[in-house]
Amino acid sequence: MIVKNLVFSSFRNLSRTELTPGERFNVFHGDNGQGKSNLLEAIYLLGTMKSFRHGKNRDLIQWNAPFSLLKAVVAKEGVSREVTLLIEKEGKKVRVDRKSLERLSDFFGCLNVVVFSPEELVMVKGQPDMRRRYLDRAVFASDSGYLSLHHDYSQILKNRNALLRSGASDGLDIWSDRLVESGTKLVAGRLSWLQGIRELLQEFHEGIAGNGAEVDLLYRSVPGGNSTPQEYSRNFRKNLERLADEERRRGVTLAGPHRDDLEFLLTGRLLKLHGSQGEQRSFILALKMAEIEHLHRLHGDPPVLLLDDMTSELDSQRNRNLLRFLEAKQMQVFVTTTSLHNLQMDNQENYRIFPIRDGKIV
Repeated sequence: MIVKNLVFSSFRNLSRTELTPGERFNVFHGDNGQGKSNLLEAIYLLGTMKSFRHGKNRDLIQWNAPFSLLKAVVAKEGVSREVTLLIEKEGKKVRVDRKSLERLSDFFGCLNVVVFSPEELVMVKGQPDMRRRYLDRAVFASDSGYLSLHHDYSQILKNRNALLRSGASDGLDIWSDRLVESGTKLVAGRLSWLQGIRELLQEFHEGIAGNGAEVDLLYRSVPGGNSTPQEYSRNFRKNLERLADEERRRGVTLAGPHRDDLEFLLTGRLLKLHGSQGEQRSFILALKMAEIEHLHRLHGDPPVLLLDDMTSELDSQRNRNLLRFLEAKQMQVFVTTTSLHNLQMDNQENYRIFPIRDGKIV
């Protein structure tokens, strides 16, 4: 899968931009605040309709502009498709090959994209919501139907919370039943992805660390077992019953996928408590490699990778590990960096460099 052409208009601080990327590494180089990450965000939106950063639709549109327009020509197995995303304050509209779509499922898969950002390096010790965001992005990349599950659960959760805040009890059981049913489907997707990634994580971690350490990912609900969706469903319902009085007092739902966590284990112990900074970074790097390999096997070709200033966050050895892995995968990569010295360019013919200043490619 290769992005052949990109056009951005009125997106964040970017001037109207048309870009013909190279098929391997595309390096956006410039000082902080010039628009490098905005370029990656625009590409991610074209693949997922969601941002990997915080912000509402109006934050994505350039000041005083009525809308933002993003466009990409993507080639897969010799077939090119044009994807267009119109972003307005009220919502987003997508077209594929200049035609409106009746089903969003016809959009997802046109551009498979993965992002690797500094946030993921610190999520080991960060708050649970950082790990949940990572997990949801990873699951969605491998299963486009997961976005619909996530949206349904979020709406049910919103309605249940509104009922709790109102102090009314009529209808609460119905919303609780719907929440358990929807949440169990959501968790089933998360557990399925974790099962598919574990072996790859171990393989890549051994390639990076080379010390025979056992690594694993553990899905942690609050509280209760979670080895199967059926077990999760039973414990979810028990937790809602156990926390009923506290939920009414606080006016918020206190159990469910929106409060679960993903734990990283190294030799059976919590990485955030017992792992050095180097061990934590090796773990996350191996996890990202495993995610890319998982998508490659699932879709038959590697995804497009967005590296947001990652080369400055990794030491020289881990940089070399990552870039050699990506070169061997023969995949298209978009990289942002403030210094070209951070890149370990073994084969400079694979790299195209685009300087960026004040939202313009110069």
